[in-house]
Amino acid sequence: MEITCAQMDVLLSFYIEGDLSKALKSKVEEHLKECSACRAKYEIVKSMLKELRSTVEDKEEVFSPTATSQYRIFKNNLSAYIDNELPAEESIKIKKYTINNKQARKELEDTYNIRRLMNESFHKSRLDARQDFSKNVIKQLNLNEEYNLSFHPVLKLAIAFVMTVLVLSAIIIFSLTL
Repeated sequence: MEITCAQMDVLLSFYIEGDLSKALKSKVEEHLKECSACRAKYEIVKSMLKELRSTVEDKEEVFSPTATSQYRIFKNNLSAYIDNELPAEESIKIKKYTINNKQARKELEDTYNIRRLMNESFHKSRLDARQDFSKNVIKQLNLNEEYNLSFHPVLKLAIAFVMTVLVLSAIIIFSLTL
């Protein structure tokens, strides 16, 4: 049984967390050796999960009384910044803070990576669904052709040619007999 890239998308987090059987784990490892795209996704997801674990600890710091107001503003506005929903003045503040803070740069980069992966997965799923839908429509059309006993277009042309020759021959024979 070969594992597909679509199946790898589902299995990656389980593999990283060590929640797979030995057999499935070995299949995932084989696929990662062979597929550079899935290997790249694995590395990104692995680093993001590692950062997520540390971010959970950082969340407690954000809401603690000792957290800086700039960091709180950054964390609260990060999603709006990425989606270009902040006013220009607020956006500039976030940029300046990100440039001067290594942790903020890393969080911004991770957030962009998550967004990119989600967009890629969405577009791939949409493309797969479109192809499956097209295949089903074509199958249905082919089945309907079989039930309608329709002929191939070349065969239809040949029948039309033969009919034309027969009609013309009948006209010629009829006119010669007169």
